[in-house]
Amino acid sequence: MASYTPEDPSTEGRTVYAKPFPKSTTEEFVREVFGAFGSIVRVKLRREGATNSFRGSVYVEYAEPSAATAAVANPPQQRHSSSSSSAASPGRYIVMLRSEYERKRTSVGKASGDGAGGGGGGSASGTASGSKRQRRETPGAGAAASQGGAGGASSSGQREQRQPASTPLPPPPPPPPLPPHMQHQAGLSTPGAAGADAAAATAAAVAHWRKLAEEREASIRSLEESIRKDKDDKERMQQRLSEAQQRAADAVSREVAASKQLLSKEAEVGALKGEISMLRTQGAAQLERAAVAHKARVTELEVQLQRLKDALLEKERGEREAQRRERAEKEKEKEKEKEGSNGKAVAAGDDLLDDL
Repeated sequence: MASYTPEDPSTEGRTVYAKPFPKSTTEEFVREVFGAFGSIVRVKLRREGATNSFRGSVYVEYAEPSAATAAVANPPQQRHSSSSSSAASPGRYIVMLRSEYERKRTSVGKASGDGAGGGGGGSASGTASGSKRQRRETPGAGAAASQGGAGGASSSGQREQRQPASTPLPPPPPPPPLPPHMQHQAGLSTPGAAGADAAAATAAAVAHWRKLAEEREASIRSLEESIRKDKDDKERMQQRLSEAQQRAADAVSREVAASKQLLSKEAEVGALKGEISMLRTQGAAQLERAAVAHKARVTELEVQLQRLKDALLEKERGEREAQRRERAEKEKEKEKEKEGSNGKAVAAGDDLLDDL
């Protein structure tokens, strides 16, 4: 039994339904065929819920509604041969919007249900198939089961027409055995009242089988729904995982770029530190040279100053010696003058003595 997934409202107008495709179709092949109309977000190969076999049709979700419109307006040419395709001869793919396909499928399903109800006993194709199997396995059940044959057959025929020609239908499950009392009643074939009782028992058995078939169909539908939900959850998880991996890769690339920038900055800082150290060394050497030169200049100035002091002292000694000699000469001259005056006085006294 096929599992149908309702269309996500966010993708309405961007997703198309396309067929027919061979059993060997892959997602990459579909992307290659339909990628000419625009960017494809997702491709889903439609499969049978019970056997997981490819149904020959796909869903293609585009990033833009215009791409989906272009694919519907001008379907691509089929690339596979007629021997591997479900079509009679290669041509163009059948392409329609998924929303339109869902509406058509819903209308066909409603018409099939109405036909089954009008037949008087077949509620679905599974019930009709169960009734046919019971008619083959249970004696005397043909008359009772034929009441819903027309409706069930029409419903089963419509469903089979919807199946792709390349996808075989799964074999029906074997019916559960009849209870012992029903088997005994179904085995009665006496005429008259016994025959009527056997027909009534057969009708009861048919009703029982129908109820079991309906319960099985309900359980199958619930299983298909759970499988569909699991698939959707898995797809969402895979998409989230891919997004997380992409974010992680972006983070790693950013970290690598930041590391490279940090290394370049560290290299620049190291170069600046080297320049600063070299400048400090050069400055210290220049200061040391300047200090040595300053000390030499100071020593030279001190020597010159000492020479000047010695010259001044020598000059002062010379001046004092000249002054002393000058004073000595003056004193000698004074003594000579005194001696001359004394001689004149003696001569004058001698003259006076002589005169006397």
